Amino acid sequence: MTASRARFFRKAVATLTVVMAFFVLFSCERKVIIKEPLPKEVPEEKEVIDHFAMAEGYWRQRDYDKALAAYDRYLEEFPTGDKVRDALAGKATIYYDGNQYEEALPLFLDVVNEYPLNEKRAEIHLLIVRTYFHLKQYSESRLSALRWLELHKDYPRKEEVFLLLGQNLKELGHPPRALYWWLKLLESPLIPREQKDDIRYQLFDLIYEATEEELEEMATYAKDSSLIPAIDYQLALSYLKSDELEEAREAATEIVRLAPEQGWAARAEEVLEKIEERLKVNPNVIGCLLPMSGPFAIYGQEVLNGLELGLDIFREGNEGLPSIEFVIRDTKGDPTIAIEAMIELAEEEKAIVIIGPLISKVAEGVVEEAQALGIPIISLSQSEGITSKGEMVFQNCLTPEDQLRSLIDKVMGEMGSKRFAILYPANAYGRYFMDRLWDKVESQGGMITAVESYDPRDTDFATPIKKMVGLFYPRPESDTVEQEREEPEQAEEAELEEEEEVIQEAPEPIIDFDAIFIPDSSKRVALIASQLAYYDVVGVRLLGTNLWNSPELIEIGGEYVRGALFPAGFFPGSGYRGVDSFVAQYKTNFGREPGLLAAIGYDTISIIKEILKEKGDNIKTRGDLRLALATSEDFDGVTGPMVFDEDRMAKRDPLLLTVIGRHFLPMP
Repeated sequence: MTASRARFFRKAVATLTVVMAFFVLFSCERKVIIKEPLPKEVPEEKEVIDHFAMAEGYWRQRDYDKALAAYDRYLEEFPTGDKVRDALAGKATIYYDGNQYEEALPLFLDVVNEYPLNEKRAEIHLLIVRTYFHLKQYSESRLSALRWLELHKDYPRKEEVFLLLGQNLKELGHPPRALYWWLKLLESPLIPREQKDDIRYQLFDLIYEATEEELEEMATYAKDSSLIPAIDYQLALSYLKSDELEEAREAATEIVRLAPEQGWAARAEEVLEKIEERLKVNPNVIGCLLPMSGPFAIYGQEVLNGLELGLDIFREGNEGLPSIEFVIRDTKGDPTIAIEAMIELAEEEKAIVIIGPLISKVAEGVVEEAQALGIPIISLSQSEGITSKGEMVFQNCLTPEDQLRSLIDKVMGEMGSKRFAILYPANAYGRYFMDRLWDKVESQGGMITAVESYDPRDTDFATPIKKMVGLFYPRPESDTVEQEREEPEQAEEAELEEEEEVIQEAPEPIIDFDAIFIPDSSKRVALIASQLAYYDVVGVRLLGTNLWNSPELIEIGGEYVRGALFPAGFFPGSGYRGVDSFVAQYKTNFGREPGLLAAIGYDTISIIKEILKEKGDNIKTRGDLRLALATSEDFDGVTGPMVFDEDRMAKRDPLLLTVIGRHFLPMP
């Protein structure tokens, strides 16, 4: 036992002795002891902090982070307190002012549902409308704004809601309804003049950008407003553009009646003058734009041959047909000359329709001017998307889309081919058809297994052919090594073989496709076909475009192009209605068989002939003829059945030709 423990033990014994003695002393005598009452414990006062007041103070000081924290502390301590709504509203407003609209919106929605219908709720509700707008949730903002007008009829600030409704409807693509709400701002006495001017500018923007249908709806909303002359003027221009001359005249006349002393009246008079010019159109004049000189003259002449042959139909004494005057202008293949010639045909010759141009680079500008002048034009070019220039623009040609659709439907649909190779010239024509065929094949579940290009100037196609079938690059040797021991006789034979001259066999081509598509001229394709055979690329079908429709393909390609398949816009042996007569007349007049361009010209003039024969009495304006062309039903021409689709493009299924022996024959 240590000394410290000993001391503790002695002390404990002594204490126990005293306690025992105290017990003995008082155990024999009973005594009442009155205890003094203990003083009551005074609870410590808890400091009460008004976090809501602190938040409001921080907000006034623009210390928004501390304000948000104080609002949150208040909401934690008093989740059902009488200032919860104000705290939520404070938080939401801070987020809104800081452009944190996603955080603000749910808080605003919680608050507005708790407020009674009073001014405070109206303010919060208006902020909800704005928040939806900032979040680009325009439909929700619009619906919320309409709800605001329904609930808060007696509260001010309606003008702000009108403005927001107009902005939402503009974003939603409803200009007429946007105009409806913004007109209410112009009618309000609470809007300052400067702000009304800004609103008026926005309204003019809506009017100038509106479609004809939207303008007509706007006119119903703005009937008694100062904006009606502007709307009527735009309507008059729109009607004039689409050659709806009576409607254009009515709209322009209304402007003169409503605003005789304003600038709008002078503009309306100009429109009326243009209408009178349009009404002077000569329904018996057909204009034509073709390259009769220059590098493209040979093509222009072929089209003209077909047109002139078709014009003979008008001179055969058919009842009901007018005496047609055919006015030709030479474009020389020049866009500027072509535009000037087109304007002359429209304004001086008063032509009711124009046929042409033929060359794509010329057609682009011409059709835009024709649309502006309101004269229907039937372009013979292959310009993609040219009819998008306006409703006056039509197109009649053999399009690449028609060719590929007919070709692929046959090869993949009926013949069951799924794998294709593409060998194309590295020029615009080749790349265009390569891209389109690739897209067409893949869209129908097929695949392109090989693609190679070549210089259009080449006559030797060995390199692209060998690349296409895996003969260009060296192939890796087999990794397999014979492990078995040779028998003595085998070893002796091997030694004898080593002493002989070794002749290495050339590798065989890898042909993992069913057909090869070659978008090039018939002459070059014939050369390629023979070289494909030289490298043992046989047993696959050759596919092409209408450029293959030439005797050169068979004359040069011979047996190597047998079985080839390609679309033809025109074929004398097609069996289509009128082909035999057309071919016979063409040979008689021009001493040779017609080609595609002559057939397209012949069909184009024939379509106009049929329309004039059936509806001539009802065709007084260019708009009448445009409508007749757009709504014409299937036409059976020498190029096959054809119809103008909703985009005013001639749609036809080209005849497919194949090579059998030394002849082209329609593919059954």
